Amino acid sequence: MNGRERLTAILHKQPADGLAWTTLVDDATLGALPGALRGMSGIDFYRHLGCDIFLLNGWGAGHDFRSPTLQWPAGVSEVITVTDGRERRELRTPDGTLTSARQGLMPIEYYVKTVCDVGLYRELWQNARFVEQDDTVAFREINTLIGDDGVVTRFCPESAIPRLLEFDMGTEGFYYLLHDHPAEMELLIATIHARELEAFEILARGPCDTLILCENTSTFYISPEIYRRYNGPHVRDFVDAVHRAGKTALIHMCGHVHDILHLIRQTGLDGVHALTPPPTGDTPWELALDVLGEDLVILGVLDPTIWITGSIEDIPAALDALYTPRLRRAHFCLWPAADGIAVPLERFEAVAAWMDRQRTATRIRKGE
Repeated sequence: MNGRERLTAILHKQPADGLAWTTLVDDATLGALPGALRGMSGIDFYRHLGCDIFLLNGWGAGHDFRSPTLQWPAGVSEVITVTDGRERRELRTPDGTLTSARQGLMPIEYYVKTVCDVGLYRELWQNARFVEQDDTVAFREINTLIGDDGVVTRFCPESAIPRLLEFDMGTEGFYYLLHDHPAEMELLIATIHARELEAFEILARGPCDTLILCENTSTFYISPEIYRRYNGPHVRDFVDAVHRAGKTALIHMCGHVHDILHLIRQTGLDGVHALTPPPTGDTPWELALDVLGEDLVILGVLDPTIWITGSIEDIPAALDALYTPRLRRAHFCLWPAADGIAVPLERFEAVAAWMDRQRTATRIRKGE
């Protein structure tokens, strides 16, 4: 099997010809590569390693998807200013202005700060809409770049609760307002989700065969009760929309999810993207199989204590221990990701060499 065939088999819960692995890098790693490799494209780097390419949108490919775009109601303007690396956004409406700011990638001010802001933001979402765009050309261009070496997937924006917690309100503001003004917050959450149902349907109609809802789920900031009341049903709606289109639905959950696995099961998802074992996460890959079923698709993060901070010489032994017979039979793809940080080439090469040995051994066993 080539990379496209191998990953397609895993995503459709079919047997693959051997172990699969992928990675994700950006300029932090690419700009620090030695010699002639420095500054090469991400796709060329993946080919250099010999890994399967599991691309999220057009990550590093020079193309990207646009559909759907969020369109605020008439009379609302969005004003963006950037000063000394600080980005300030204003949503100006006839009834008031909501302001947010971020320094680099980090939010330092949120749109919604008071119960009055909750009402104003709800009104914006009540009359907002998602507009479908044609992503056919972008998909074709990205697919051509990847060729037979992998697949392109649609990395979808988060649902209502992660959106509010991470971008629009912040964790502290969200929970204080939910406690002090539950009726107003319930109405805001329901209004955002109603609009996002439209987005889910548009996303499912897009050209990608696999869709990944970027939830960043973790009980560090989402309690089991909040997940039961909001996140779980919202994710279920996403999964249902994707399944109606005959496609694969994965959820990006890169945090602590041990205590909500039983709730995650109720979403009907096909798999978990970025499932992270201890000590950084709290969910061993086989535990997820115990609760979510043997048919689960897993893209498993190689824990940073092995991948980033541990000895390079210890990586092969760690992989020997992680790849149990059960995991080798599972619909599993290893994902030592390196987005946002510079990871030395030697660490990628250690994983690549281990994988090459495994694939060679598999071919010998099969008499190929």
